[in-house]
Amino acid sequence: MTLTTRKPTGMPSWPILLLAGREKAGKTWAAITASTSPLIGRTLYIGIGEDDPDEYALIPGADFDIVVHDGTYPGILDAIQAAVAEPVGEKPTLIIVDSMTRLWNLISDNMQEIANRRAKGRRNSNGDYTVSTDLWNTAATQWQDVMDALRLHNGPVIVTARLDSVAVMENGQPTTQKEWKVQAHKSLVFDASAIIEMRERGKFLITGVKSARIQLDAPKAFPDFTVDRLWADLGLSDGTGERTHATVHADRTGAEPASTQERVAKAATLIAAATDSAALDKLEDLAKTRGIAGIAEVKAALESKRAELGSSLTDHWATQES
Repeated sequence: MTLTTRKPTGMPSWPILLLAGREKAGKTWAAITASTSPLIGRTLYIGIGEDDPDEYALIPGADFDIVVHDGTYPGILDAIQAAVAEPVGEKPTLIIVDSMTRLWNLISDNMQEIANRRAKGRRNSNGDYTVSTDLWNTAATQWQDVMDALRLHNGPVIVTARLDSVAVMENGQPTTQKEWKVQAHKSLVFDASAIIEMRERGKFLITGVKSARIQLDAPKAFPDFTVDRLWADLGLSDGTGERTHATVHADRTGAEPASTQERVAKAATLIAAATDSAALDKLEDLAKTRGIAGIAEVKAALESKRAELGSSLTDHWATQES
């Protein structure tokens, strides 16, 4: 592999902004109001389990299109991917997804239906069968597919989610202490570039942000918050860079990981081909990190090759003859 590098631009990129709030705190209103920003061209609103905000077209300056889909997970993912793929004009397109709480509920409900069809394991108090680990892994993958699609958008993204005050758990039991928790997949708060919490209508807290221009030691009140004002504080009105992401790609071929026997055989082949003691040392270290250095075949191959090449180990504390 040839090493590829690039210098950082120092420019901010359009964020994925999470607006998390209690019921009727104004999440959708704040998101739609962002369409009035002079920084934005087109706005595409993708609703999930929420009433379409037709009346919000009366917000002064608001200009947005409602994306129509069939309400299924594949339909929602297709709608998001199609929105990302839309041609862009002189100004970037804003994509709004409202709400991620409903999306995660939908994915979870789909997994529950599959678990019930399998009819294996234990039933819970609702009469549903336990959702197995493989199904939760599938759910997490479906969630990540949505987030990956949004990351490909080279423009602003706003997602909403519900925010609830819940009991702090300790040793699996609720305590009297309370904390605010975003109701969605647990990775959402990590994937969002900035988080605004709306614990009551008209009051805004910025609780997290990835930025060199805004530094937070603790959640901070944001009086007279608007999305456009946040974008300005992030330096986006002065120009933006392209959003880049160190994407990871899962192996979807279904190939099984190499077995211990296969790893041992490969190690023995590499050891036999070693041409000097330094290379042999590296192979021995690699065998240790992979947990096979103590296996008889690997030990025998190392000892045989070491005898052939001679040990690379020297006693640096030995007395040197003059």
